[in-house]
Amino acid sequence: MEINKWFAAIDTHSGGEPLRVITGGLPQMEGATQQARADYFIRNFDSVRRVLMAEPRGHHGMTGAIVTTPASEDAHFGLLFMNNEGLAPVSGHGVIAAVTAWIETGQLLPDEADQGIRIDCPAGRITAYTDCEGSEVKSVSFDNVPSFVYELDVPISLQGLEFTVDVAFSGAFYAIVDAKALGGIKLTESALPDLQAWGGEIRRAVESQLTVVHPKLADITGIHGVVICDADDVHQHGSDYRNVTVFAGEQFDRSPGGAGACAHMAVLMRRGELRLGKEVVYEGIAGSQAIGRTMEELTFGSYKAILPRLTGNAYILGLMNFVVDPSDPLSDGFVLR
Repeated sequence: MEINKWFAAIDTHSGGEPLRVITGGLPQMEGATQQARADYFIRNFDSVRRVLMAEPRGHHGMTGAIVTTPASEDAHFGLLFMNNEGLAPVSGHGVIAAVTAWIETGQLLPDEADQGIRIDCPAGRITAYTDCEGSEVKSVSFDNVPSFVYELDVPISLQGLEFTVDVAFSGAFYAIVDAKALGGIKLTESALPDLQAWGGEIRRAVESQLTVVHPKLADITGIHGVVICDADDVHQHGSDYRNVTVFAGEQFDRSPGGAGACAHMAVLMRRGELRLGKEVVYEGIAGSQAIGRTMEELTFGSYKAILPRLTGNAYILGLMNFVVDPSDPLSDGFVLR
């Protein structure tokens, strides 16, 4: 066997959603901002994303992160997020998992984390807080970027049904839809192929009639994910909503949703269905829960926005080493959907 590439990673999950934190085999990303670093990665190392996210080392639902040096003077570090479609400007479950991994492997001291971990992301600054027992992270909370409703009641006509979706920004753009509008589909494992199909169709339908561009970050465009919500068929005690987010080439989020849940909170606040400071509990299709809360109302350009906080937990699964053998005909990876 000949080896011409080697990569190290910490494999984790947050609420069932996997995150592979790449810790070796890549140089530091060049660029003065996280977006510039994301662009540099895509130009020079996108093959690494395919190798580590796709099969046989990963799978269709795999996501990953790269820890970078800070892009701003007072940040602790930066994060770039990836999946099988490309890079994402933010990932809520990714923040929770990466912070957990960084503390539990000794890269960041728990006492330092208690004061707030400032993280530079392509979508902006995120601040995370931890609840630790010694070096064990019990939970991570993060204050997301300012989140706002981009458009309410976008009309959709699909599969003989007429309904509306709401579009909101929470680090990326999401279309929010009630499961009842989709013919009463249930958010269950057996319905996942249908949910994935709905997610892809809704994403394309919204983008066909609505130009979606961030008012200040021109690189963030289009619908990143579709959040399908159900308040009437929750499975876990204490849950307010059951969510499935379909994103990035019809991957589905196993967790209750990170940024997607924050987008949903922005819609609830705009519609007067959630009060400032009130907790809302989300559950994912894997059965895990996360707690959301609106910390502040603010103005972002011409938009009324909120500062959402989400609390969840994550676990380390393994310390991984991957190699690439150029004689392997599948060394570049492949994705079965």
